[in-house]
Amino acid sequence: MIIDNDNLDRALETWQRSRSLRAANGIPGDSHLTEADLVRLARNGGLAGAAAPELRHLDECPLCFSEWSAWRRAFAISEPQSADPPEEEFATDYAYGFLEAAADTGPLLRPRVLESRCGNFRLELLPSREEEGIGMVILSCLDPQRGDEELCVRDRKGRRFLCGTPENGRLARLCRDLGELDLSIWTVIKKDS
Repeated sequence: MIIDNDNLDRALETWQRSRSLRAANGIPGDSHLTEADLVRLARNGGLAGAAAPELRHLDECPLCFSEWSAWRRAFAISEPQSADPPEEEFATDYAYGFLEAAADTGPLLRPRVLESRCGNFRLELLPSREEEGIGMVILSCLDPQRGDEELCVRDRKGRRFLCGTPENGRLARLCRDLGELDLSIWTVIKKDS
């Protein structure tokens, strides 16, 4: 089933009102789904293999549904729709971020700092003052638990523009096509070592 963002937002608002009414009437909520469960359920075909209690919880919990819908949007953009990605492409950890809707569009003319929704990563884009379209891209790991993991950062089109193992919590490279990146949504994928 495919649902557009407008319908997804309306559904989320309805569930949030429903949850508020349940709480106001003293109906207790279940414990929340873990991040790993939300990621699994958001992948292509994830709901088909979901257990009934997981589906019921997503149906009744606006917090988990909101997180699931954000992951679903990220995966819908980054995963191929015709087939599952090859096994080596599966990662054990994900993060994503958005370029704010109010941010200017067009070529990247000024530095930008974007934080992943989970707060574990910061993506810095530092365009060159001399040459348009060229700039430095830096991924900072804000979670001290992250060490020698291989990370890949992709833009909305699924293009990998930064891959490698961070040193001292940072991964950086010169990007020659900075102006072509579509960062309306970006993902960080941790691959198994």
